[in-house]
Amino acid sequence: MAEFEIYKGARLSFGWRFQANNRKVLAESADWRNNPANCGHAIILIKQQVANARINSDFKPDQNTE
Repeated sequence: MAEFEIYKGARLSFGWRFQANNRKVLAESADWRNNPANCGHAIILIKQQVANARINSDFKPDQNTE
């Protein structure tokens, strides 16, 4: 099952990551938080907003990616 994970880093800092069903990391926090509750808050915000998120890309489907 896919899941968010909150983990402890160096110097009492915390981060989060989102792992797919195959345990590969799909997303992780860009900065460190000073407590795990702040990570939990960030995860709640992501879960609330992701359903309405747009894809922002300059890629055009007819472009050759090779």
